[in-house]
Formats: sequence, structure tokens, C-alpha cells
Amino acid sequence: MDPLEFIRLMNAEGVLQFGDFTLKSGQRSPYFFNLGNVSSGQGVKMLGEAFAHCILENDLQPEVLFGPAYKGIPFVVTTAIALANEGLDVGVSFNRKESKGYGEGGWLIGSELDEKRVVMIDDVVMDGQTKIETAELIRNEGGILSGIVIGIDRMEIREGSQTAVEALADWLHTEICSVSTLETVLDYLRESRSNEKQFRVIHEYAKKNCKLS
Repeated sequence: MDPLEFIRLMNAEGVLQFGDFTLKSGQRSPYFFNLGNVSSGQGVKMLGEAFAHCILENDLQPEVLFGPAYKGIPFVVTTAIALANEGLDVGVSFNRKESKGYGEGGWLIGSELDEKRVVMIDDVVMDGQTKIETAELIRNEGGILSGIVIGIDRMEIREGSQTAVEALADWLHTEICSVSTLETVLDYLRESRSNEKQFRVIHEYAKKNCKLS
């Protein structure tokens, strides 16, 4: 699945929304991207295929996929299935919000991480705090964070001339790959003649707040 096809799917699934939104940072945005809105079996299947393609294309070579609770859990499951269909069998792991104090205990569910190459999967980087906390959990379990895959790179500048994704990649010393970018959203709107006004709004937003290639 190419990035433009992915964005078409995300718009159909209600993941990509246009309007007036307040981001986690407090900044206003004319669009919002929430992979938690994928609610159809076909949508979940294609989402996994898109993440799997990104992992293979960027040669991340995971042994375990990790999904931050709770939204990331279905992401890693569907991506692991898609990778298995491509001949790559990987483990699946995710965390509880709170450590379990009975039974097997602990915060980790699924595959062990010790000395394993781990790829984290999530939808988007905003302030990066969730990714930083999750990376710490992975490394505390002995995992080797070999990459992060996100659904979209908003390309927004956060620190100096760096985007949020670039700053987080430097902080965590790991590669961050995205299935699509804000530029893909602009391409999608450009091809849809009925969305010319929305294209102008988001293009102006991008020029003011983002680092376009």
C-alpha cells in the first residue's frame, strides 16, 4: 500500500478528520489523525499491511513488535499477522497501564523483550512523551529498540529547526519511520477537487508550522 492509498483509507475510516482541533500541545490544527478510529475488519487488516510494508521497506528487522497500551495493542497484532503473511514471524508485546500485582504479575503482556530487536508501533508523534516512557520500559526489560513506526508524520517543528519526529529520534537514538506524512495529506486533498478549500487551509498551516521537504 502506497502512502496516498493509505491516506485515502484513513479518511474513509474516520481516522483523518478535517475541521478545528486542539492538539495535545495546545496548538490549534485544521486536521486530526487518530488511528483509534479504525473500526472495520477490512480497515484493521489494511492498517496492518501498511505498517508491515513500512517495516519491511525500511529494513527494521524486528523480532518483537511493541504496542503502547491501549491504542497500540491492535496495531501490533494486525501488523504481526501481515508480516507473517510475508514470511516474517515476529513476537507481539504490549504493556498494562498499571503493573499487575497478582498471578504472573508485572506490566508486560506477550513476548519477552530481553535481547530482542523491538519495533514500537503507534499512530503519531505529538510531544513524544508516551514514546519516551515506552522506550524506557522496553529498554528496562532488556529490549533493543530498533525503530518506531508511526501512521503519519505531521512534520511540525517543535525544537529549533527540528520536527517533533526528528527531535524524538535524536533523543531516543533510534530510527522513526512513517507510513505517510502531512505532504501525503496535501497530495490527497490536491487530487480531490471537492476539497480545494481544505487544501488551502492546511497548506497555509503547513507553511507556518511544518518542515516540508
